[in-house]
Amino acid sequence: MLVGIDVIDVVRMQKFLQNERFLNKYFTKYEAMYVSNNIRKTQSLAGIYAAKEAFLKALGIGIGHGIELNEIEVRHQDSGKPYIELSKSAKIILATHKLTDIQISISHTDEVCTAICILN
Repeated sequence: MLVGIDVIDVVRMQKFLQNERFLNKYFTKYEAMYVSNNIRKTQSLAGIYAAKEAFLKALGIGIGHGIELNEIEVRHQDSGKPYIELSKSAKIILATHKLTDIQISISHTDEVCTAICILN
């Protein structure tokens, strides 16, 4: 089992909501649509970003070391529970570590967002 966690200051993400270049580089179209349709846009953006970082930390590779952030897509079940979909190349990296299960959880207040990822 591998665990990664990330904490983000929500205010830090506010400036990125209107930055199309940032959004296109780090987020998928689904994620951008999810954020734009959410009442708490900044918290949603921060939560998705934190989940991606937590996933990379669980793998022990960090940003820019084999999987780009836009290859990690944070989706949501009808119940609201988040889950991760990976690009084909990211799935290959996960398979090399013999990992098949990804669990994430995201939580936030108005000021702080945290995400945890557990890989098995």
